Amino acid sequence: MNTKFLYPLIGCVLLAGCASGPAYRPAAQPDDYGYRDTLLTSDRYRVSFAGDYGTARETVENFALFRAADVALAHGASRFRINSRETSPVTSNSGGGPSTSIGYGWGYPFWGTGIGYSTGGYSRTRYETVLEIQIGPSVPESGPEVYDAVELKRNLSAEVAAGTG
Repeated sequence: MNTKFLYPLIGCVLLAGCASGPAYRPAAQPDDYGYRDTLLTSDRYRVSFAGDYGTARETVENFALFRAADVALAHGASRFRINSRETSPVTSNSGGGPSTSIGYGWGYPFWGTGIGYSTGGYSRTRYETVLEIQIGPSVPESGPEVYDAVELKRNLSAEVAAGTG
């Protein structure tokens, strides 16, 4: 094979992997992005989805709903009720702190001094949605915060497969 085309092809494949968006997957570590679910009682679960930096808040909320539908269906329930929901920003600061500098310079026929101040660093924000859901026979057929798990998955599956909102 001609290596003239091999290296650009490898580069394109690597770039395509980087542009794939947030993955709907279990979170590998506590501070990682992805979903988590915890059994609270026999019919209640805590379901969360943490997005990566740059993932839209709406996408994070939709992925959490999608995971809630997965949990309901995995336990034989066709619907679920959201008892509580919260979406929170998680902000990370990095880089140096504030700094000052003093300088001077000259050049014929001028000279001068100066003082500079920099706040340094930057911050990034990502979002996490936490839902407490209820499944089982005590969930009504319809009502506020009651979702049909099959319909919800059908409506959101294209967005989840694409990894964008």
